[in-house]
Formats: sequence, structure tokens, C-alpha cells
Amino acid sequence: MTLHYLALTALADRAVRLDRLRIADLGQLLADVPDPFTDPDGPAPLAWLEAEHRNILGVLRAAAREEELHTEVWQLAEAFTVLFFHHRHLGDWRESLQLGAAAAAEALVPAAEARLRSLLSRPLMDLGEYEAARRELDTAEACAEVADHLVVRASVQEFSGRYWDRTDPARAMEAYRSALDLSTAAGELRGAAIASYFLGCAQDAAGDHRAALDTLRDAHQQLTAREDPRMAARVRMAIGIAHDHLGETRDAIAELSAAAETLQAEKATHYEAQALVALADILESSGSDPRDVRPHLEHALKIYEAGGSPRAELLRERLEEESGAG
Repeated sequence: MTLHYLALTALADRAVRLDRLRIADLGQLLADVPDPFTDPDGPAPLAWLEAEHRNILGVLRAAAREEELHTEVWQLAEAFTVLFFHHRHLGDWRESLQLGAAAAAEALVPAAEARLRSLLSRPLMDLGEYEAARRELDTAEACAEVADHLVVRASVQEFSGRYWDRTDPARAMEAYRSALDLSTAAGELRGAAIASYFLGCAQDAAGDHRAALDTLRDAHQQLTAREDPRMAARVRMAIGIAHDHLGETRDAIAELSAAAETLQAEKATHYEAQALVALADILESSGSDPRDVRPHLEHALKIYEAGGSPRAELLRERLEEESGAG
């Protein structure tokens, strides 16, 4: 059962995005497995993962209790995370990565442990568990050094930068530049483009809005060239926010509207919600009709509620306050 779900989840993961960083080498396992996601009448990979995600998590829980399945557990957790990049089931994502990281540690695969623990920092931070996220990142960094894997080291630096974004933009920029240098040295062009995106966001947060726009436009160009519409749309969202910081409201609205539309088409609902809230903020501050603002916030609220995000409560309170004021 574990191998069955590992094979199908890995095939779904590859169907969503083939050039993502992966530690598991599943070539032998997948060589003779029919790929349902290449069949024109087959399921869409994200739809299949969403429909099966409770079963996959159940298999992970059961397999984690078996000493001989440590390798399969971390490999399944790694492949499974593609669902949560698009649909943020935060509790399930956290649990699957905790199981996977523990299994990678037991299997003595430091590159896998580094990758899974750095990924684990994301749901932990989204849930407000910042100290736990920092501990996972510290362990991930130590594992990455032991593994001596350039792309894994770059990835850990990127996730570490996202932690420091909250409190220390200068330290975040240092981490992103390190991720950019390591990805470039490894020939990992998509990783370098993503590091540039986060570097641009940090520059914008630090007040260097024009430099941020230059960095973000370069990242957008690279990701568009690599046919990565989800990440390219996230960059457009950051470009829109930078335009807003410069008082360029029309450009900000145009970029955020386009980003939200693409993220919806890509079924990247968590980031769609972020774009919708940012768009609503700008529309509201520019004096738009509240009836044009509220639908964006209501749609974002539904997304956050479905994913179990703490942001849902804040957004619900905001809508209630605005209803009372109205």
C-alpha cells in the first residue's frame, strides 16, 4: 500500500512540476508504473491529490510505525508536499513533514532531512509557531552542511530568509543572496530565480522599492522563460505591492489583479488569497467603492478557512468591523 501511494503521489508531483528540487531517486520504482496523469482521460494531478490526501496521510502514519519503511515514508512526504504548495491544509502538511523528517533522520539521509525540515518551517510559520520553525531551520542547516549538497544548501538558505523576513530584512537579504549564489553555482536556474524573487521582496520591505522592482522584474522574466506561471504570478504580486509603496496605484492594481487571476487558474489558492487581500487593501486606501472591495476579502476568507489558517479569524473580524461601520 505504501509503495502504491508513493508511486502515484510521485507521478502526480512530477505532473504538476517536473523541475522542482527532489532528493528521492524514484526512477526504478516509477519505470514500470502506468502514469494515469498522462492519459487525456485521467485525473488532474492536484485534483487527485486533494481527493486522496486523507488516505495518503493515513498511509504515512501507518508506515511511520514500521522500521523497515523509513525510506518510503520520507520519500512519500517529499512528494506529497506538492499538494500543500497549492492547497494549504496546514495541520496535515505539518504532520506529514514531521513524519517524513523523522523518517529521513532514522534512514540517515541528511539531504532529505534538511529538505523536509526546511519545508516544515513553512506550515509552522503559517500557524504562528515561529520558535519551532527556527529549530527546524537550524537542524536543516546542519544537515545540509553534512550532506554537502549545493542545491539543498541553497534551499535551506531560502527558507531561512523567509523566517528572517518577519524581523530582520537585512539578514533575510543576506540569506537570499547566499541562496542565489549557491543555486547559480549548482546551475539551478529556477532556484536562482526564486531566490531573486524573495530578495526583491526583502528589498521592498527594507524600503528600497526601485531596486526591488528591478530585482523582481528580472525574476519574473526568468520564471516566465522557464514556463512557471505559479511562481511568475507570485512575483507579479510582489511587483504590485512595490508599485503601491511608490504610490503608483494604477500599476499596483493592474499587477495584483493579473496575479490573482493567474493564481486562481493555477489553483494556488493560498497565494491567490494573499493577492486578493493586497488588492483589497489598495482599493480601499484609494477610495474605491466598498462594494468593489468586499468580494475580494470574502473570497480570501473562504480560502483561509478551508486551509485552517489563523489569518481567517483576522479577516473575519475585519469584515465584521467593516459591516458594522457600513
